[in-house]
Amino acid sequence: MDNKTRVERARVLGWCIILIFFLLTSRLWYLQIVQGQKYAAMADGNRIRWVRTPAPRGRMFDRNGVPLATNRASFTVSLLPGSLDGEMGEQVLTRLSDLLGLTREELQEAIKKGISYPYEPIRVMQDVPAKTVVAMEEQRFELPGVIVEMAEVREYPNGPLASHVVGYMAPISPSLLSAWSDLGYYSSDYVGMTGLERLYEHVLRGEDGGSQVEVSALNRPVQVLDEVPPVPGSDLVLTIDKDLQELAERSLVEHLAKVRAAGDYTETYCGVVVVLNPKTGAVLAMASIPGYDPNRLSDAGQRGTYYTELSQDKHRPLFNRAVRGLYSPGSAFKPIVSIAALEEGKTTANEVFYADDIGPYGIKRCWTLRNSPPLPAHGNVTVRSALAESCNDYFWEMGLRLGVDMLAEYARAAGFGSPTGLDIYPSEEEGLVPDPEWKRQRFSRQPRSEQLWYPMETMDMAIGQGFLLVTPLQMAAFYMGLANRGTIYVPYLVERIQRPTGEVIAETRPRAVRVLEASPQTWNAVIEGLADVVKSGTGASAFRGFPYPVSIAGKTGSVQLGPGQGDAHSWFCGFAPVEDPEIVVAAFAEHGGGGATTAGPIVRMIMEEYFKKQFEPAGEAAGDLEPIG
Repeated sequence: MDNKTRVERARVLGWCIILIFFLLTSRLWYLQIVQGQKYAAMADGNRIRWVRTPAPRGRMFDRNGVPLATNRASFTVSLLPGSLDGEMGEQVLTRLSDLLGLTREELQEAIKKGISYPYEPIRVMQDVPAKTVVAMEEQRFELPGVIVEMAEVREYPNGPLASHVVGYMAPISPSLLSAWSDLGYYSSDYVGMTGLERLYEHVLRGEDGGSQVEVSALNRPVQVLDEVPPVPGSDLVLTIDKDLQELAERSLVEHLAKVRAAGDYTETYCGVVVVLNPKTGAVLAMASIPGYDPNRLSDAGQRGTYYTELSQDKHRPLFNRAVRGLYSPGSAFKPIVSIAALEEGKTTANEVFYADDIGPYGIKRCWTLRNSPPLPAHGNVTVRSALAESCNDYFWEMGLRLGVDMLAEYARAAGFGSPTGLDIYPSEEEGLVPDPEWKRQRFSRQPRSEQLWYPMETMDMAIGQGFLLVTPLQMAAFYMGLANRGTIYVPYLVERIQRPTGEVIAETRPRAVRVLEASPQTWNAVIEGLADVVKSGTGASAFRGFPYPVSIAGKTGSVQLGPGQGDAHSWFCGFAPVEDPEIVVAAFAEHGGGGATTAGPIVRMIMEEYFKKQFEPAGEAAGDLEPIG
């Protein structure tokens, strides 16, 4: 081989070497400079974990500072989904399943929810017993990817008390996680599901913090590199009076049991009490019975079986009857018929009507004639005595004089057929004020004869029966309007929102939503009639011997149901004192019979306790607490 050939080969080899070094240098430049941050982050991801610190949830207090929803420290177990691959991952899941008492399916579901964040801890179980934590620490080397930490969990110190108002918490659902994707929620978060927990979720939640933690190969913390403290959620101070709420729920449960034991109305298990401050619309108590224990619904170990138990209960304890229950109002609706008849000139306060208690068409019979044994007909009545004695015959006549359209107009002016405006979740039902157009549309697929509105239906509506439907909250709001001689405020549950330091962020101010316009003469006649209900009329037996010198006005109601639908529903709605009302109470009992038998005594018990604080020596009345803030 000559020198020229060797030189040429050396030159080619040199260029190859230069090219190889160029390619290696370029690749190093690309990896270290262009992709340097990416791979540095990946390296850190193998040794550094961002451990989120959930913010302490805001608390709820009653109007006197009594806690209704608080937090307590507990052990929480989380998983790193990205560290559970292969055979080791299967072994970890098996051990964890045995330790926590969870099925493999439940663990797999938790991992599935957090698969998009392989190095973000996914909460598997909260409120883990201390003995379980000790057992896990003893097996720490066999549980890589498992993190045990202290966290706060929700606690409801009064158990089922005000459960429909306060609500409960549970793991976030996929649909909510998607809807709140831009709000920083994670698949393992617990969120409010109902009541104020849900409605004020973003106020109560606060802002999460966290820390960058260097971990070993077994995911054990080595050192904290950086830390961001969480910002606690804001507190809610409610309008609810815990003592009054407790009394309302206890009165319902105990009196319904007493009525059942008497043997007259054996199917009365469910009921509602709503207590309002008529001067503001503040809700002092809202009881829907039966209720549920939010602690058990928030507990991972009990939630599944308990929710199934509640869902299968025929009395529907998860259902908030106060705002979602739709019922005919019965005779408790008669005051608005009286106002309409007086204001439209269909009668006067002094007109005497002879009630033979047989309807105009000879078919309907007043309750007196259907009583067992039958009672004498009412005879001569005025609007005042017709209210006091709940004379159906009189109100059938007034309904026909007014006509259904005018009757519906006044009912809507009183707030029926539309929400009261209360902020609650699930939101309240609207109810129904029927009229001929509604019936035509509702029965449009039926024969023409089924679409027509008949005078008999107007008569039914005039005594609070037929198609007319209301919620217990609407009835309470209506009687607030009666107590105020026209003004109806928006009911509200949250007095103020404040930081844990006590700094007030927002405060609810009373807001009048409508005014029932009527003359002083009309108001006098109607309110005097309602006062007579308690003094000498259909409600007198429930209030006889009331221990305090307080004037009370109210109205009984009995809702007759169709064949095979059970006993009548029971209503009593009232307010006191008549001269300057401080409290409005509406009570309802499903299948409770007459208003004076079941609902009336419940209202009496609540009013007795309320006025006891005013008339008994200082210190003897319950609930002498200073408001917080």
